[in-house]
Amino acid sequence: MKTPRVKFRIVFFLFCCAGLFIFHHFNCRIDHGLEPIYSKIGGKIFFNGEIPRYTDEVRAVVVKEFPPKSVNQLLFSDMIPYQQDTADYEIYLPEGTYDMVAVIWKEHNRSWNISDIIGLYGGTFVGDILIPTFKPVTVPHEYAVLDTIDIEANFNRVNRDAAIEGTVTFVGQWPENSGAIGVGAFREIPEKGNFIDYYFKSVYIDYGVATFVEKDDYLLRVHGGDTLKCIAVLWIDNTFDLTTIQDIGFYKDPQHPDQPGTVIVPKDSTLTGIDITVNFSEM
Repeated sequence: MKTPRVKFRIVFFLFCCAGLFIFHHFNCRIDHGLEPIYSKIGGKIFFNGEIPRYTDEVRAVVVKEFPPKSVNQLLFSDMIPYQQDTADYEIYLPEGTYDMVAVIWKEHNRSWNISDIIGLYGGTFVGDILIPTFKPVTVPHEYAVLDTIDIEANFNRVNRDAAIEGTVTFVGQWPENSGAIGVGAFREIPEKGNFIDYYFKSVYIDYGVATFVEKDDYLLRVHGGDTLKCIAVLWIDNTFDLTTIQDIGFYKDPQHPDQPGTVIVPKDSTLTGIDITVNFSEM
């Protein structure tokens, strides 16, 4: 029963490694077989909030087209010194327009997760809630240097002291093109099919749920005391194209089973039994 989980984790890990591979081999001033890249963007990152004790690293990241079709379309900066109020960053990029420049956080012993973006060029914060009003950036020519792409980042977005546990039960025939299953916790109910909602309104997404099984467990790390209005199961196809993400089930309100149930987890605690049933015939 655990073989599919292991297989998916290996695949997802390879996708994350591919992103870092591309960063090391394409995101610097070296000969790419065509010509060196001299143009670059950069700026300052202003850190706010309390740094989670389980922080592994922080990087700036650029996305040519949002959402990326896979993790290997992310272009990473070098590691950023995050234990200070302000840090500089730079990323070498060929001329062109890029939809999103962001700051992404990584937890120890876990893969990169697009729901762990802690800052966005053009974005704003309401408390620790990130409003995704991102601005595209255009590199106009091969020697351009854009060094004022400043970003505010807030660690409280990923400072999670509580957890939700449950089991997802799958009913019916799995779609043959199933690639990945995640479970996400949301402060607001995401608009169905709106991938910006899925990525930016989520508190956390656990992509470790196995595919082609009858049931599997999940674990969500969340902010204690938050009111979570939706716990949803998310599906991605077997091309791992992130634009195919869709919600296929949710934790139901016990009194109103046609609506998502609200969940509040006390600080420094784990709430169990938040179980979800997915019926593929309704997908």
